Amino acid sequence: MIKFFRKIRQNLLLKNKFKKYLVYAIGEIFLVVIGILLALSINNWNSNRIKDKIIRNYYERIISELNQEIISAERQKKQNHKLISYNQRALKILNSKNSDSLDILKDLLGATATNWISEYSFPITDEFLNQNFLSEIKNDSLKANFKYFSQVLKITEGLNGYNNDQYRMTIEPFFAKNINYSEVALKNYKKFLIDGGPKTDLRPFFENLELWNILTFKLESLEIEYQMFDKAIKAFKSLKSEIKTELEKK
Repeated sequence: MIKFFRKIRQNLLLKNKFKKYLVYAIGEIFLVVIGILLALSINNWNSNRIKDKIIRNYYERIISELNQEIISAERQKKQNHKLISYNQRALKILNSKNSDSLDILKDLLGATATNWISEYSFPITDEFLNQNFLSEIKNDSLKANFKYFSQVLKITEGLNGYNNDQYRMTIEPFFAKNINYSEVALKNYKKFLIDGGPKTDLRPFFENLELWNILTFKLESLEIEYQMFDKAIKAFKSLKSEIKTELEKK
């Protein structure tokens, strides 16, 4: 094909048809440019098609991941509510100064000495975001949902850090010095412990400001965590809904 075009140009030059040669040369350049642009367009279309297929695959797996973590968040929310209830009841007993309720108080204090952090696992979603696929999303609502999802996880991580510090620096040291933990541990932990050791007399704690504040601070952090579970569940469900809508468009 190249030899054919070259022969035409040579014939035009030999016949001194410079104008026709120039027009033909420009036309040939134009055809070459069109061919290059067409090839680039096809290549770009193919690349976008492959990228869309990869993103679609991620979306389907992210939905599955979200379904699992919504169930996990709802289960953790119930556990959190149980701890809130225990701490509230313990504070009410301390406030009542009712010695007849000391055995109940022992069963409740284990909730204060327990640190259950919020745990989520999103390896596929993290991989999607780390590969900067967020920049490929044209749907502003979906993009906003991904960003809010990331913010919720970041806040949850910060809250977990606060709860860990609260337990490590305040709660555990107090129990270690003042309360026989094996007596007050929650049932699912007590089965791993050995009964015995010095008995704890809880009556003096009716007037113990430190224990009162420990229970109060613990209750506060549990209430905040409960609210974060609500936000997390809402964020997970909203992101799932947006992704499903996006998949239906494709």
